[in-house]
Amino acid sequence: MPTTSTTIPNLLRFPLDLGSATQGHFMTISIFPSGKDKRPMSVALFIPGGGQNGALQWQMQHEYDEVKLTRLGMNMIGAVSAPLGNAVGGALGYERVTGKGTINPKVDVLYANSDLREFQFDLFMSPQSKPEQQAMDRIIRLLRKYSAPEITGQAPEWIQQGVQKYASGLSSQFRTGFWFIPPAEFEIKFRYVENGQQKENPYIPRIARSVLRRIDVNYTQQGEFSTFKDGAPTSAQLTMVFKEMRIIEQRDIENGY
Repeated sequence: MPTTSTTIPNLLRFPLDLGSATQGHFMTISIFPSGKDKRPMSVALFIPGGGQNGALQWQMQHEYDEVKLTRLGMNMIGAVSAPLGNAVGGALGYERVTGKGTINPKVDVLYANSDLREFQFDLFMSPQSKPEQQAMDRIIRLLRKYSAPEITGQAPEWIQQGVQKYASGLSSQFRTGFWFIPPAEFEIKFRYVENGQQKENPYIPRIARSVLRRIDVNYTQQGEFSTFKDGAPTSAQLTMVFKEMRIIEQRDIENGY
């Protein structure tokens, strides 16, 4: 049985020796559930990378629009003077037809937007003992649970109060209707152990608070389905896709993102 580390107290972890001398690098995923009176919780997992565990990579994508400055200028001329615009356009068309060439479009690019960053983590989990299998199962269930919304039988109290005040005739419908409470938010941190203490790794870019956009669990990654005697799967491929909730800008990158 793996040696359980005491470096990561009170956390669900996989594998159980996470934080030990041989498993000194790991990531923590903190879960912040929506709704009132719900406390944050965290799990600790090995850092993926290589083989079936996918890649550990950061991508930033920015959108630019291509603008033909000549066409923009022609449109401006036409807007100011329709006859002048028609005359210039006709002359350019004649030059093109007679084989004398055409005007340089002078393409430029203009910044349009930056995409929210996404991070995909692929973790092949193969428990070596019954306690590790139970930890794997609990972690997967916890992440799946809080990636999903919660459906409540009645509207939140503040909505009921507003309806009662401004549209009392509809109050009964709002009390009995179904309402979505959004899924949890997540924070991911990369850590390592030094002199018996866990520290955040300053060399791996940080990830801003995120949503868990997709979570997949594959129990047949090895090509067949196998279980322990009690039916518990002997392995699982866990895939998580997190999406940051805000754009990362230059000052964020200076601060480690």
